[in-house]
Amino acid sequence: MIPQLPASSAGRRSERVSIAFPVEVAGIDISGHRFSARTKTTTVSRYGCAVSVPHCLQTDQKIHVRRIGTNDTAVGRVVASLGIFGDGRVYGIGTADSCEPLWGIQFSSQFYEKVLDELHEGVYFVDHERKITFWNDGAERLSGYTATDAAGRFCFENLLGHIDECGRPLCLTGCPLSKAMRDGLPRAAEFYLRHREGHRVPVSVRVMPMKNAEGLVIGAIEIFSQADVEMNVEKRVTELEQMAFRDPLTNLPNRRYLQMKVEQAFEEHQVFDRSYGLLMFDLDNFKQVNDTHGHDTGDAVLKTVARTLSAGQRSVDIVGRWGGEEFLIMMPDIKPADLGDFAERCRVMIEQSSVLAGSGRVSVTASIGATVLGPGDSAVSVIRRVDELMYQSKRSGGNQTMAG
Repeated sequence: MIPQLPASSAGRRSERVSIAFPVEVAGIDISGHRFSARTKTTTVSRYGCAVSVPHCLQTDQKIHVRRIGTNDTAVGRVVASLGIFGDGRVYGIGTADSCEPLWGIQFSSQFYEKVLDELHEGVYFVDHERKITFWNDGAERLSGYTATDAAGRFCFENLLGHIDECGRPLCLTGCPLSKAMRDGLPRAAEFYLRHREGHRVPVSVRVMPMKNAEGLVIGAIEIFSQADVEMNVEKRVTELEQMAFRDPLTNLPNRRYLQMKVEQAFEEHQVFDRSYGLLMFDLDNFKQVNDTHGHDTGDAVLKTVARTLSAGQRSVDIVGRWGGEEFLIMMPDIKPADLGDFAERCRVMIEQSSVLAGSGRVSVTASIGATVLGPGDSAVSVIRRVDELMYQSKRSGGNQTMAG
């Protein structure tokens, strides 16, 4: 017995499916000589098949078809010549009775339309001997192997070379398909198949046992897809972007990102006359914190300041770590007076924040420079100006804001 698909349609006609079953065809050719030839089907249907035969046949000629590897046979007649293929000619063979026992498939238009026309996943069936009996276009797209390559082969021949993330071959160490056939339970796994061209393709796999009317396992179906993998790739790209543009300690945008955004702000200011305010912060006496309480406490202070600044910003503002103990805030569409007020609020909030250090708490203050983009500015000049204003605050005793 071979895996049976959902119940067949009642109609005499049925769809043809491209599956390369190895078969032996026998009959009498157009010259009257008996012949027997091994070949493969190009398509199969409920009531016949198309096969390539290296002999000339005539319409209505009786043909015997035996599926190689089984004792299943069918008797049909030549319906039509369908053209040249390889070393032979393709003939359509029609049968009076259903060929479903021969192919091990019950044809359902709804089922095949869903599997073949809608699914992007790779799908293949195996019988109770783990011989591949069906191979869809999705399987070819993901693996590079055609139905002709796969049909009739045993899955344990390791056509796809499944391995886990450690490089162990699954056919030898834990094939989910064979497990599902042993215990009748579905499986899900993630591993790597070997593409026909040689490279590895990460796939997510679902395996379901196929059962007959008595509940006995007679095969299995495997569905594999790159959908989840693509999501993981997108996630990894996001992670890499964060690595490139995020400060690992505070998780704020880093200097590279801030520089890019300052240049973008300058362009918007030039083209659209959009106003931008910049605040540069430098923590006062931060070296003393590290020297007295250790770098772990210093890191905790930086994280606390980062959280304090982030919590107080507007949704359109960008808070980032410029480097060391310096932070930068970019504020679009803000007036100079409002910028100064916001800077003072940040200064007070930093002063009122603290972290645990031993039996006490450590707090810091910040020197702040504040400026807005103006006529004649460039991305370089505005950073230079806000940096100088910040150091004026520091030279004046710290814990204050200088605007200009």
